[in-house]
Formats: sequence, C-alpha cells, structure tokens
Amino acid sequence: MAGWPFAGRAAELTRLGQIARESALVIAGPAGAGKSRLAAEIVEGFPQGEFTVARVSATGSANGIPYGALAHLLPAESPGGMTNPLRWAAEAISVRGRRLLLAVDDAHLLDAASAATVRYLVANAGAYLVATVRTGEHVPDAVASLWKDGFAVRSEIGPLTAEDTALMLHARLGGPVDDTTLQRLYRATEGNALLVRELVGAALDSGELAEERGMWRLAGVPAPGPRLTELIQERIGKLSGVQAAVLEYVALAEPLGLRPLTALCGAAAVEEAEARGLVRVEAAGRRAEVRLAHPLYGEVARAQCPSLRRRSRFAALARTHERYGAHRREDPLRLTLWRIESGLGAPPGPLLKACRLAWAAHDYPLALRLGHLAVTAGGGLEASLLLATVLDNAQLPDEARAVLDALPTPVEPAQRVQVTLAKASNLAWGMNRLGGALALLSAEVPELAVRRLSLLASATRPAEALNLADALLDAGGLEAGQVAQVLNARALALVQLGRIGEGVAVLRTALADGSWRDGVPVLVSPLHSTWAMAGLFSGDLRMTREAVASMSAAEADQHGWSRGEGSLALWRGQLAMAEGRPRTALSVLHAAAHHPTATTVGGCMGAYAAALAMRGDAAGARAALTEARRRNRPTWTAFTRWAELTDIAIATASGQTSEAAHLAAEAAASARLDGLPGFELLALHDLVRLNAAGSSTVVRLSELRFLGIRAETTYRQARWARDPEGLTEVAREWAAQGFTLFAAETAARAAAVLRRDGTERRRRNAETLALEYLTACEDADTLPLHSLGAPDLTPRLWEVVHLVVSGLSNREIGERLHLSKRTIDNHLRTIYMRTGIPERSQLGRLLLLRRR
Repeated sequence: MAGWPFAGRAAELTRLGQIARESALVIAGPAGAGKSRLAAEIVEGFPQGEFTVARVSATGSANGIPYGALAHLLPAESPGGMTNPLRWAAEAISVRGRRLLLAVDDAHLLDAASAATVRYLVANAGAYLVATVRTGEHVPDAVASLWKDGFAVRSEIGPLTAEDTALMLHARLGGPVDDTTLQRLYRATEGNALLVRELVGAALDSGELAEERGMWRLAGVPAPGPRLTELIQERIGKLSGVQAAVLEYVALAEPLGLRPLTALCGAAAVEEAEARGLVRVEAAGRRAEVRLAHPLYGEVARAQCPSLRRRSRFAALARTHERYGAHRREDPLRLTLWRIESGLGAPPGPLLKACRLAWAAHDYPLALRLGHLAVTAGGGLEASLLLATVLDNAQLPDEARAVLDALPTPVEPAQRVQVTLAKASNLAWGMNRLGGALALLSAEVPELAVRRLSLLASATRPAEALNLADALLDAGGLEAGQVAQVLNARALALVQLGRIGEGVAVLRTALADGSWRDGVPVLVSPLHSTWAMAGLFSGDLRMTREAVASMSAAEADQHGWSRGEGSLALWRGQLAMAEGRPRTALSVLHAAAHHPTATTVGGCMGAYAAALAMRGDAAGARAALTEARRRNRPTWTAFTRWAELTDIAIATASGQTSEAAHLAAEAAASARLDGLPGFELLALHDLVRLNAAGSSTVVRLSELRFLGIRAETTYRQARWARDPEGLTEVAREWAAQGFTLFAAETAARAAAVLRRDGTERRRRNAETLALEYLTACEDADTLPLHSLGAPDLTPRLWEVVHLVVSGLSNREIGERLHLSKRTIDNHLRTIYMRTGIPERSQLGRLLLLRRR
C-alpha cells in the first residue's frame, strides 16, 4: 500500500499492538486484506531506541534456498566446521544490549531453515515477533508451532469495514468521499484494501473519480484498470475450458440456478469452480443459486468475453432456461433479456412483461431499453404509455412528453383515461405545471380522482386530501394499485395533520400488501418517506431508523432510479442531522443534492444547506438553499416548509439571532394557519433553542403535546428555560431519544444559567454533561453551543491535549515534553475527569471550544 497513508482499523491496531508487546503476534488474513500495512504500523508503535528491528520479506523464489529469507541479516560466509547452523544463524541475527523485534512479512513463504530460526529466536532467545501469513496457504511447521505451542497469538483479520474504507480513502485523497462513491467502491471491492487501492488508482487515472464541491465523487460504476485486471487474473489463476465457462455463465447471468448451470457445464466443473473460490452456491428458497465469489471477477470475465461467444452463451442460457421452465416471478424478464442479447429477439408481449418487471425491480436503464424495444416491435398504445411512464419516473420528462405527443387520439374511454393519467403526471412532475395537471384530472372518474389525490397530498393540502381519500375508499371498486395510491396519500395527509399513529398504521398496511408493487413500484419511496417523517415529527427516531432501513432494503438492487436514490438520501440525511451528525449528513446527501435532473434535487439540496448551517457555515448554506429553491419542483410544496426552517438555521449561523427568532415565529404561525402541526413544532423548537420562547409559545407547545415525545420534551425545555436542574433533566431526555445535539445544547444552556447564578461545581457538572453529548456530534457548531466555554485546564494540560490531537502516543508526548510516560498518563486521566470526555480520540472537541 505504498503511497497510501495508513488509516482505519484503529481498534485492531490498538488491540494487536498490545498483544505484540506481550507475546509474539502472527496476523493472518486473505490476500490484499492489508496485513502487511497493519503489521508495519504495529512495528512502528514499538518504542524507538529500545528495539532492533530485523525486517524479513519472504518470497516464493527464495523458498527453496536454506536461510534464503534471512540472507540479508546473516554474514556473507558461515564459520568453518559449523555443527549447529540454527544456533549460528540465531546468534548472528541477535543484537547484544537491545531487544530484537522480528518483522516477518508473508511468513507462510519462509524456507524451512529461516522458519526454524524465527521459531528459535522467539521460543528460546526471547525475541519479539510481528509476522503475517496468508489465510488458506500452507504454513511451515516451525511457524505454525509458535501459536500451537503458546509462544505466539494468531489473529485473523477480515476485510475493511465501510467506515475504515472511508477513512482510508480520505487519507489517500486528502478529502472525504461522498457516501454514494463509498458504497460503490465498497460493494465492488468488498473491503479488500489492495483492490480498493487499485480500483481508486484506475478511477483517478481515467478521471472518473474527481473532487466536486469539496467531496470526491465517482462518476458511474467503477471499472478495473489494467493493473487490477492482472491482479484479478492472478487470483483466478489458469482455468480449464469448462471452468472458464462456469465463470462466464455466472458473470453474464448472476444469480444463476445450480440446475441449469450444471446442465450447461457439468457438475464436476461447477464443483471445481466452487472449490477454487470462483463461485459460491447459496440456498434461495427451494432452489440453489450460484453467484460469483467476488464482484470484480464478473467485471473481468465480462470484459474479456468476445462478442460472438457472449451471444452464444446467452442463447444457451435461454434454451436451457426454457427447457427447465420459468417458474419464478423474475424469470420472464431474464429469459427475454437473454434472447435479446443472443440476437434471437422477442415479440411485444414478452417485452412488455419484461419491461414492467424491470420497472418493478427499479432497474431503469433496463426498463427503458425494453420499453423502447416493445414500442419498436409493435406494442401499440400499451407499450407507448408504459414507456412514457418509465421515462417520467426516470426523470426524462421531455422524452416522455415526446412519446405522449406522438400518440393518436384514443377511441376507447379506458384508453383515454390512461393517456390522461400519463399526461397529468408528466405535467405535474416533469413540466412543473401542477395547476394544469389538476385541471386534467377534474373529471369524476375514479382513476383520475386517485391521481388527483396523490398530487393534493404532495402539494401539502392534507385536509382536502384526507376527505378525498376517505370518499374513494368508501366508494370501493378500486384495483390493488389504486388502493395503495389512496393509502399512500391518506397516510401522508394524516402525518401532516399530526395524527401520527393513524398515519403510520395506514402506511404499514400498504407496505404489508405487496400486490401493488408491479403496477406502481414507485410507491415504495413515498410510503417510506412518510414513515420516516412520522418518526421525525413525533420524536421517535427508532421509527425513522426503521423506515430508512426498510427503504434501503427495498431499494437495495435499484439501478438508475434517481428519485428513489434521492428520497433515501434525503431521509438518511435528515436522520443524521436529527442525531447531530452534520458531516455524515453532507456525505449522504452530496450526490443526490447535485444530481443533474432528479425531482428530489431541491429537497436534498435544501437538506444539504441545513447540514452546512448546522456546522456554522452560513455562507455555504445560503448559497445551497438558493440553488435548492431554484431547482425544486413546485408540485412538492412541502419543500417550502423545510426551506423556512433552513432559513432560521442560516440566520442563526450568521449570528442574526433576532432575525432567526422572527423567522421562527413566522414559520410557526404559517404552519399553524395551514393546519400543519408537525412543521409548527419544528419552528417553535427553534424558538426554544434560541432562548426566545415567550409564555404564548409555552402554551402552544402544551397544546401540541399530542404529537409525541418530541413535543413533550420541547414543551418541558421551554417551561424550564431558566431552571438549570430542569434543563439538565431535559438534556438527558433528549439524549435518551437520540437527539444528541439537542441534549448538548440544552446542557450548555443549563451551564449558562448556572454561570450567572449557581455554584462552580454545578456549572462544571453541566458543562461536563454538555461535552459528553457534544463528543458524539461530529463537527456540529450551533449557536446554543457557543455559550459552552472551554474547560478550565492548566497550560500544561492544554499542551498535552494539542499533542494528543496531533496523533502522538503518550510515550512520544513524554519525550517531547521531557516527562515520563506515567506522568502523561496521569495528565490524561485529569483531563478526562475534568471534561467528561471518555477517550483520546474525542479530545479534538476541546480545541474547537477553545477557539471560540
């Protein structure tokens, strides 16, 4: 990993570093996991001047030469008449007066003599050892006996976590990557450090990975470059013809049923491919499916499969699949796609069915391809309407309008209704003409009324939407997809009206019934969004987390669905901000906020602005909100409510507290007038956070307690605005609910009250509590926190804080300050006790407080 700073694996580095100081250590892991770099960091952590480090890099080429791995550590000539070469080698390597530290990389490749010498030095001469071995490889008996006989600890390391991968990328690129880029790279490499390095190198060389507005972003799907392709080919190894066929078939059609794959390649070939780690076999209901052992195997196999052989493979897949029968829901889609790829083609009927299945799976590029083919193949009005619908949902409104304009005037009433529905959706979401869409939907036809209802709910007209929803449900006669659309609108209206429990019950009913998913798959996104918003309004962040997790699972295999990606990013970002994590929110929102066409851009950019304001970046937040207002779709009028709240945050971050309080009061009054108690609560809470809530605000908050625990806690905070004990209790309540930033702010407010009228001990306790909560809030920097002063530390203790934050160990700090390590340990314990900060990794927060 030369050229890449070490990052991530902090817990493993600490744990294994401690083991290495107490016993010999052998780090085991798969190729490319980062064993060598981790071992090097552990070795660097040993006190300088106390150890002589003997570095050994074993190789396969020297494996057959006695002492080949140790040749650079031994004299050029051995003494004549030597009767004990093992002891001679050990004594030649040992250094008198210093302890010996052996750093052995790839110890599984040691020749027998070198392995025996390493064992002798550890077991008999007291040498320290940090070694690496590759999992699954034969290890010399002398090395294996070290952990078997208790002289060493063998520790297995796995792939990097997503969090460690993010740290690694940040260290290499000099800045954060957005969350979408991180997830793409992590899925492609499965956390293998070597593959991360090579894939990032290829993306940098091609220009696909570039910095955009302060974050690194990957354009499209990462593709392996020549070096990475060579690494994958080396890992795959030389394959027989039938093994190569197994790899190609699975790469082209993953997941592929075990039975058809066996029919194509033979059972022996599939078993050999599994044994070699090329594929893995998984249970899928009553059927076994075969998948690639690593995603990048497929990238390489597909890239190297010639065109004619690829067509032949797809034709064989189609024939075999037809022979065994298409029994699963997705089989018609796969079969149609394989026929197209093989050049056999498909008639309109199967193409239409395949297009609907691809749309239901949220694979928009494939659905659009199949839709165009269905129209070309003579699918008629049905194909054109389906294509226009998919185009609209793919954020391509102009193309959808062109398809609709080319339609002949339908004769049948049912066809006219379908055309009207398509044109209304295009007007509302694609062309930003909500009024025109509602006018098209004015006829008293159930199908049109359902679409009108959906638009009314999105336009934040909950009372009107609820009345229409109830009337439609009472009338009955609706199809499953129409019922789901009504339930979706009804749930949103109920939540907007503050009837949280009723709204959540309705949306859970809709999500539990999957009969609508093929007809209106896009409902997955708004149903989950309403669910997430219900948790945010009520203060039940567990509900919001559950909604976000469910939405992530429902969209796990989506491809090119920018609206779904945007909705998921929006609520992940909102959740992160509610938890006081603006840095995470910005990473999650970055790609969706800067999407070129998605209808969700305005909302995501608005949330992005709110996260910037939470970090104290008023100028950046103001620019982002201006762009959000420019790009928002007027059909989604709830955006204006979120934008008003962001205006309050920007004014606060600018230090304009009077203006912020005025904006908060106006936003609350407007929301109350329009019957939107959830938004009213959020605005009133901002008044409370600004310490600007009067008696009328307290009264109104008391009336809003029906919304849930968030309203109850906000009311208590407003009521006890000058009671430090009450504020401290409220701070703990916010923390228990997961609103950690609000907890820190409220504890800081309690400390400010005590600073004017209270004992030193009580003030310090409140400040310590605020710091405890603030350490979990990433880089949040809001106005209520500004009253929180830096803790009272001596100049020497502040010096220690600065050196810890710079990355020095306690021993290194002691050397810098000419103090013993024990003294530094004691200083740190004093710092922890006075500040309430539990560990060194969080001491950077103190420097932020000191700079204010």
